[in-house]
Amino acid sequence: MAQLHPIPPDFLDDAPHLVTTSVDVPATRDELWAAIVDNATWTEWFVDCRSCVGSPPVWQAAGNTRTISVGRLVVEEIAAELRPGERWVMAVTRLNLPIASSMAESLDLVDTSRDGETRTELRWTGALAPRRLTGALLGPVSARMADAWGQSLENLYDFVSARR
Repeated sequence: MAQLHPIPPDFLDDAPHLVTTSVDVPATRDELWAAIVDNATWTEWFVDCRSCVGSPPVWQAAGNTRTISVGRLVVEEIAAELRPGERWVMAVTRLNLPIASSMAESLDLVDTSRDGETRTELRWTGALAPRRLTGALLGPVSARMADAWGQSLENLYDFVSARR
């Protein structure tokens, strides 16, 4: 597994390459957050997630770590920022595919309630500094990441709804 460079605090603002997707669902930020920080649930709602082992099992603070396997991808991560019900940011520390020298992901939970209906927009951003040799792979990898996150966020809503 390749070691990635640590991300600076503003990496998500000015990374060389950004990928984004979002969904708006009829759920509260708190119920979505509970599933997001519970690493054991990721195999139930994240597309192709084979395992997700966190230390601690439910992330509580910056510095918490985990290893997640999605399809053939294996990623080691550290929580860079956790604002309950609002923002989840993790930095990738090791990756088994040599596509980036630095990488981070954020998930923002935005209250979009209207007309008496509780709603939350989930906005995912993937930020990376691609390796020079990534070239032609960057487009397809970015599209796959956005598709997987978009579908996973829809699945997250289904998962949360089933637990009500």
